[in-house]
Amino acid sequence: MKPLCFRRARMRGTIVYLLTALFYSALLLLMLSHSGLDLNSDSITYITFGSTDQDKKNEVVFFIILCEGNAQREEASSIARQLRQAAVMVKSAAALTSTTLRYLVVADSKELYYNFSNLTSGWPVEYQRRVSFEWYPVWYPEDREDMRSMFRTCATERLFLPDMFPSVDAAIYVDTDLIFLSPPEDLWAEFQKFDEVQVAAMAPCLYHYGSFRNKVPFYGDTGLNAGVMHMNLTRMKDFPGGGWIAANMKVFDIFKKRIKLADQDILNILFYKYPEYLFELGCEWNYRMYQCSDGNKCPGAARSGISILHGNAMSFVKGNEMKLQTVFEVWEQHELGKPLTILLSELERKLKFVSSQHLPSKCVRTHNIDDMLTRAIKKHIL
Repeated sequence: MKPLCFRRARMRGTIVYLLTALFYSALLLLMLSHSGLDLNSDSITYITFGSTDQDKKNEVVFFIILCEGNAQREEASSIARQLRQAAVMVKSAAALTSTTLRYLVVADSKELYYNFSNLTSGWPVEYQRRVSFEWYPVWYPEDREDMRSMFRTCATERLFLPDMFPSVDAAIYVDTDLIFLSPPEDLWAEFQKFDEVQVAAMAPCLYHYGSFRNKVPFYGDTGLNAGVMHMNLTRMKDFPGGGWIAANMKVFDIFKKRIKLADQDILNILFYKYPEYLFELGCEWNYRMYQCSDGNKCPGAARSGISILHGNAMSFVKGNEMKLQTVFEVWEQHELGKPLTILLSELERKLKFVSSQHLPSKCVRTHNIDDMLTRAIKKHIL
């Protein structure tokens, strides 16, 4: 038998070892929590530098949907293009905001989510603190899996968001091909204009729905564009027809053979039937090349400037609309932390270059297009 003093020494050593192991385990968990990784099978939270309780009270909440789908699909579904555009969208929002921006990211893989959330890794700390990201997997009801591939992969996912986020009161869905030219909190303030029944807000389409291409009923005179959509998820649960999802599924079942633009068509049909439940955003909050290709079709943009520029139909990258693509490229090249006056000066110079060099652009026909593209930024920084 070993001496008592030896056994006591070995016991003390074992205790020290266990305490040391517990210490480093706790330290590891602490490091993981500060890295933003929540080891949860249903969602992953990635919060750059975290946020305070006060930040959460004032935060602007966005939905973003990213799906890689089939890699062989056409260029319009290119995930590389989506991520490139998303980087500019998130950058412009962070550059102009004075609050916290919370992105609820619905993506069809964790790898894709990490690629998106890491877009901010090279930002200055001051700007990283302005944004947070959370991952949620794509979800469709079992009997609606056929809707996953309509138009583009996951294009209809937003119709199911109220069921996916039961604890979220309100959020704004945004396409990835947007550039903020006004502070995001000004967009969020549009929620305050809702009446007691309105559940959503979208801007007018101003083209397509009044043409021969469209085969479905639509809201108002020109239909709605779904690239920016305010969603009061709490109110949506009590939407007529059994709630938001049930009402949308009824529309889909009736019109599915005539639907071309997936969720946008479904939403137009829904608010054609229930127009009182929609608040109409000003067209300056969703300005697209079709609104300036044959003279300006958005009076709000002429009065106060464009607040959000929408590069749908690949107008930021295709080379056929250089007025809008120039705005995208100037923001893409802008380094956060440098004064926005530098960005404004570069933007004004390059927009003039498009005109003087006769680069491809139909929006150049709108005589005050440069002013509309820069006025909101001037108002913010000058």
